[in-house]
Amino acid sequence: MITPVFDITDELPRGTTLLEASAGTGKTWTIASIVARAIASGRVRIGQVLLATFNRSAARELRARVHARLVDCRDLLAGDRRPVDELDELLAGCDDATRAAMAARLDRAVDSFEDATITTTHEFSARMLAQLGVLADHDPTSRLLADPSVMADQVGRDLFLRTHLDDDRPPSAGPWLRLGQEAAVSHPEVALGQAEATAGATARLAWARAVREESERRRRAAHQHTFDDLIADLAAALADPGRGPDAVAALTSQFRLVLVDEFQDTDPLQWQVLDRAFRGRVDLWLIGDPKQSIYAFRGADIHAYLDAVGAVDRVLALTVNRRADAPVVEGVSRIFGPALLGDPRIRLEPVSAWHRQSRISGPAIGSRRYDWSHPVQLRCIQQEGPSTLKPDEADRLVEEDLVNQVVMMLEGGSMWADEDGDRALEPRDIAVLVRTRRRGAQIQRALAGAGVPAVFTGADSIWSSPAAADLADLLDGLEQPDPPVVARLALSPLGGGTPGGLMAPGSAIRPDLAVQLGSWARRWPDLGVHGVIDEALHRPGVLAGILAGRAGERYVTDLRQAGEIAGEAISTASPSAGRLGALRTPGRVADWIRDQRSAGADESPRRLETDRRAITIMTIHQAKGLGFPVVLLPDVARTWTPRDHGDPVIWHDGHRRLLDLGGQGPAREKVWSAHREDEMAEDLRTLYVAMTRARSALRLWWTPVRRQHSGSSLHRLLAFDHRAPATPGPGTGQIDPYRLTWLDGAVDVAPVPRQRPLRLASQGATTGSGAARTLSRAVDERWGRTSYSGLTAGIHGVSGPVDPEAGSDEPVDEDPPTLAPDPQAEEGLCAMPGGTAFGTLVHAVLERVRPVAEGLDSDVAEQTGLLMASTPLPGVSASQLAEGLAAVMRTDLGALTSGRRLCDIGTGNRLAELGFELSMASRSDRAATLADLAAALRDPGLVAPDDPLAGYGKVLAESAAAERTLAGFLTGSIDAVLRLPDGRHLVIDYKTNRIPVPPGRPLRPDDYDAEAMARMMIDSHYPLQAILYSAALHRMLASRLAGYDPSRHLGGVGYLFVRGMTGRRAPDSTMPTGVFTWYPSAELVVRVSDLLSESRRGRA
Repeated sequence: MITPVFDITDELPRGTTLLEASAGTGKTWTIASIVARAIASGRVRIGQVLLATFNRSAARELRARVHARLVDCRDLLAGDRRPVDELDELLAGCDDATRAAMAARLDRAVDSFEDATITTTHEFSARMLAQLGVLADHDPTSRLLADPSVMADQVGRDLFLRTHLDDDRPPSAGPWLRLGQEAAVSHPEVALGQAEATAGATARLAWARAVREESERRRRAAHQHTFDDLIADLAAALADPGRGPDAVAALTSQFRLVLVDEFQDTDPLQWQVLDRAFRGRVDLWLIGDPKQSIYAFRGADIHAYLDAVGAVDRVLALTVNRRADAPVVEGVSRIFGPALLGDPRIRLEPVSAWHRQSRISGPAIGSRRYDWSHPVQLRCIQQEGPSTLKPDEADRLVEEDLVNQVVMMLEGGSMWADEDGDRALEPRDIAVLVRTRRRGAQIQRALAGAGVPAVFTGADSIWSSPAAADLADLLDGLEQPDPPVVARLALSPLGGGTPGGLMAPGSAIRPDLAVQLGSWARRWPDLGVHGVIDEALHRPGVLAGILAGRAGERYVTDLRQAGEIAGEAISTASPSAGRLGALRTPGRVADWIRDQRSAGADESPRRLETDRRAITIMTIHQAKGLGFPVVLLPDVARTWTPRDHGDPVIWHDGHRRLLDLGGQGPAREKVWSAHREDEMAEDLRTLYVAMTRARSALRLWWTPVRRQHSGSSLHRLLAFDHRAPATPGPGTGQIDPYRLTWLDGAVDVAPVPRQRPLRLASQGATTGSGAARTLSRAVDERWGRTSYSGLTAGIHGVSGPVDPEAGSDEPVDEDPPTLAPDPQAEEGLCAMPGGTAFGTLVHAVLERVRPVAEGLDSDVAEQTGLLMASTPLPGVSASQLAEGLAAVMRTDLGALTSGRRLCDIGTGNRLAELGFELSMASRSDRAATLADLAAALRDPGLVAPDDPLAGYGKVLAESAAAERTLAGFLTGSIDAVLRLPDGRHLVIDYKTNRIPVPPGRPLRPDDYDAEAMARMMIDSHYPLQAILYSAALHRMLASRLAGYDPSRHLGGVGYLFVRGMTGRRAPDSTMPTGVFTWYPSAELVVRVSDLLSESRRGRA
């Protein structure tokens, strides 16, 4: 029966829908479009959307794609772009009133996009357990145990000693320890089973249960949990007879639209959670492709997917392949035919191709042209005589032919048509997909030997690389340069030392490195992870030494990638986010990196080590989700058929998965047969994944190798009777590929000729060592990345060093660097100490607090307590600080907000810590200076004479910073941007400065009057910060807000001196105590924005 087709223009179905998305059929586009249409129609709000997927990288991509789709639809309805697809046409075809309503809903969704839950299954489970609280039997203080194998090994050894301590001849511990690992670590969620009923089988079962149960007991006693524990605990909470209904109600009240991506990789517990929590209660979409279920080794269970098929309200399908050309789609379909891929419900359904013609071609004539007339080709290695080939010989012949094919493709005048039109086929357009890393390395060497640039990504995670380990040591050294850490760094590529060099008399390697670490540690707030890596690489001789060595490019690429991911984790983490902590110290980042290494996560694959155009070699599993113009499959005809050695295996008994604990009795045959059936079905699905990576051309190799090809998925498909649906079993005997008439021209069967090895002439080989490039042009040393604090360094009495290229946008200290409270000051924030630590703490609390009046006191107290638990400050009481900050949130902001308070402006109208990177002039000889900004601030046409900051332009012009050049990038972070109901947007900045008072008199809130605050603003050069922030906001709104008008949408600046904000009404309602208000004109903001860009082209 043909599955009904899903059409985004049809009414979105209610209930539970399983959407089968065959390879290349636009699954991600569909997910984003479903969310956009549901929101536009008013069915859900963005905060009621849950989108769960397999790993973090997929979640990041989905988040970006969904956000982009919402923006596109909003812009379409605002008339800012034309329809480009069927959903656009549907929305644009509605009447004016409907379009206006949809545009308003989409606009709110874009503004509140952070309210959407787009995450991994495990992160969703952790979040829900935290929200359920007492409704779930989960320890909220527990921490992730990334690698449970160490604890399971300890448990196994303890149990073994307890059991056999008195034995005269104890058995070998190895098999028992491995059995414990299988039960407690590899498959902790799978029920234990034993086909045999012997004494040995009973002993194995008892042992496995004991290790599993004791490991869990110790884990929970240590307040630790694994990824699997998260889902198990959530499933148990939902299934609990007493608390389960309340837990289900809590989840369904929060989410009304739930979409689960990559659902073919689900497992029974995950499906149980979805079934109990959402099926029949909300609109639930299960999206995946059973033909691409290839992750059984990670716990994916295709049987759980099939169980779900029988429970959903409907099954729909995507049937237009937008990745592959029609000849490739037809060739893949012809090879698989009616084959069942493990179940009658898993087979290739008919799909059409969006690209009707082949996009790859060669010249019509020419002696060296490559023939692309057969997009799908089966290349058959010829054996001489009746005997079959030996495996090593077959591998060599395949490698030789693959290399020759690549050389001919690249030198044969081949063209490929991408989105921008026809262009020459390049090495990066060709991918070699392999089953094993060993085979990938072999092919990389063969290609390199022929001068073909090739990079092998392997299946490794970036966290398994030596560079990631060295980065953790580097960050540890910043926090605590202990001798062992410094020694390891000195011997790493980053240190460049040798054991002999370190031991030499008078060696300065370690002392010099320790001094450098101290310098980087002091600059950590400005450098961050990226800056520290750059500083380490650019020590004299380090980068050149690394690149001159073997795999130097690989090391540098890994180091930068690990730093980028760690930096992203820091920037997106909340102040209490686990290891990263409130102050995000280098030591905590190092701990986070070690967590990733221990987890063995492979969701952050290593990048290519070079940006030169090169052939891509990767494993089939890693290639899932990708597409390439040309795909080469050299080893899909080879699969070793394993024998049963009595090891533990996973099998399905028709009702559930079981972990059979081994043995070789008569009952084992049924277990082994079921296990092998699942493995062979997954092999077929793996071949499907590999073949469907091709966009325009596909090459497969077939070799006659005894025992290594008969069980392969390719051989089984070629030997399978295509006249009726069936699951292709192990091949028997030989086949003649040239007699496969059912291929009917859709697949070309080509004999591989014996020919001399070719070498690529037009590309340089990549086998040599890398080398640092020599600088061949003048460097514009005044061009760089700076910030407000960098621009004003040294002119406002800031103590401590400030890097002029710093990323921070605040001075090091707003007050003298003391942590002592003021004994004479009144109670409240006036009595609190000064210094950077206190200012950072206040900013962190105000960033995290949910700005709503209801429950404000408890929320402020909770956030303050969490932050001070990790970073206590002498003289600061958490309760008193929370009381003072709650008063800040309740202080009337006067005319700036028309009497509203911070707690009156919800999260949908507030952006906290809005970071920006503002482009300035691309060349310093064309750049403005701060003196030019000062001139604008002194212009009476831009700043009125009665403006409270009218005198600042003169102060800035006469300062030592006046000639600082505005070239490169300006970075910063605005404490908050508020949007008011009338459409005005405000820049808000929190300040903890003390207003100067006469000696002997305590500081009081009413000292923060308008005149005193204006003096403080000018003395601290805060007007420069305020106008730069306003220019940043102006540029953001100009690029994102439809119909933007600076005079209407820019609402002014509020500098909130928190020590003066007590929640009481102030005498001056225009500018309440502690609330400094400034309204720079729209003309001034636009002028400053223009000055930051290349507006002075006439300068010599």
